[in-house]
Amino acid sequence: MLPTVAEVLELPAVRAAAPEVLAGDPHAAVVRWVHSSEVYEMAGLLAGGELLLTTGLGLHGRSAQQVTDYAEQLADAGCTALALEVGRSFAAVPAELVETARRRGMVLLALREVVPFVRMVEDFHELLLRRKLSWRRAGEPVWQELLGLVVSGQGLAALLHATSRLADCPVELLDVDGRVVERSSPHGLDDSAERCGAEVRGPHGPVGRLVLHGRATPRRSGVAERAAVAVALELGRHPDPGSRPSLAQAVVTDLVAGVLVSAGDLRDRLAAAGWPHPAGTPLLVAAVELDRRTPASEAVPAVREAAEAVLGRCLAGAAGSSVVVLGRGWPRSAQRRQREAAERMRALLCAGTPDPAVRTVAVADPVADLAAVPDAVAEARELVAMTRRIGGRHPVVLAQDLAVHRLLAGSVDGAALAAFVTAQLGPLLDHDAAHGTDLLRTLDAHVATGMSKTRTAEVLGIRRQTLYARLTRIERLLGAPVDEPGQRTRLGTALSAWRVRTGLDPQTVPGRPH
Repeated sequence: MLPTVAEVLELPAVRAAAPEVLAGDPHAAVVRWVHSSEVYEMAGLLAGGELLLTTGLGLHGRSAQQVTDYAEQLADAGCTALALEVGRSFAAVPAELVETARRRGMVLLALREVVPFVRMVEDFHELLLRRKLSWRRAGEPVWQELLGLVVSGQGLAALLHATSRLADCPVELLDVDGRVVERSSPHGLDDSAERCGAEVRGPHGPVGRLVLHGRATPRRSGVAERAAVAVALELGRHPDPGSRPSLAQAVVTDLVAGVLVSAGDLRDRLAAAGWPHPAGTPLLVAAVELDRRTPASEAVPAVREAAEAVLGRCLAGAAGSSVVVLGRGWPRSAQRRQREAAERMRALLCAGTPDPAVRTVAVADPVADLAAVPDAVAEARELVAMTRRIGGRHPVVLAQDLAVHRLLAGSVDGAALAAFVTAQLGPLLDHDAAHGTDLLRTLDAHVATGMSKTRTAEVLGIRRQTLYARLTRIERLLGAPVDEPGQRTRLGTALSAWRVRTGLDPQTVPGRPH
């Protein structure tokens, strides 16, 4: 069981830094690792669950928007907490960090005293080792009791009752659609809305979730992990239709796993799930990516409801951190309708209660042949991954939006890609680095607006005279007019390649402080 931020705050080295919680709930946030960095683009190097330590050196001199983008990108990457040492780069924690952390639910700490970060990392490592050894010993009686109930055939209700007693809180077993399968008898009732739990997995993927109605503590989380395994064993011994994954979830799971590839088999499975597909009707596949704090299995009902409000009857199921949706759509040529449908679906989800924290709705190219559905599912999930890779924060993405990025990432050697970027954009990158200018950002905005000077100036928030001066400098550095057809193609491709290579969006790259 991983420690919470609250437990990390009690470590000697961390406590010596006089930490102050400015945002987030340290009792609910779980820390996988503690890391320190001054790199502005750190989000792309995180795996999720980190407590990031920084003096703020990488933020010094940045604009308010750049500081906000830094915090947004950390939250997108699954960073659990950010700890800023005040007194070196900042006399006080920037208000933009506090506001963004509160909005995104990320814990934000101010460290008032100077303590070497390496001491905090060492203390955390020792805590993990102690926790692993002590909990392994302490957890054995819990596991033995739960396993004994399964072996003796006491049933699911007895198993949940024992889990409730061991965790000292009520327990529910939900299916993949969020419906209650079984509840424990009330024990140690807690009126708070806090919960913790664990996913219950069967041989073919998730079959439900065990929910403990109480604040997450090391003991409760450990009980939940062991009880989830025991419940999976019980369901395997005495399968009950209400506790199995829905037929829709099973279809999505098998499509993602690549084991459902036959058009005939898929047609039969869709019909059995109550979603027959008329021959020749275009089928739309979307992947709705959620914030890492929202289990995809819990968001399936809300996503399906929003999709059906736009597309009619749909099939939906969880896959990793996304919910995959199959719906009846339009031909590939109707891109505008596809985008409008995805935008409406996202708007409905964001307006719902509770908000499932939707990050991106990615839509694959429509298909008419059921044999192409597995590839469409893979494409929709690839679009989500590519959006993360290029540092984009796009609410809706169609396959055509990232066609060039995917081609470059999959077909061009990394060294060749780097050489191409350097040849096309090197002079601008060097100039921005040496002088703190915004030439790369200006060029990116100019290409994105179709070379419209009026729209480019509006996007950048600058006067047209300032834009003219920047474009003149860009053309002098590149040695050719930017609106020459061949040059425009090369620059657009190079900007896409730069995103693929660096994982950054030129519109968020720090330039001159504003």
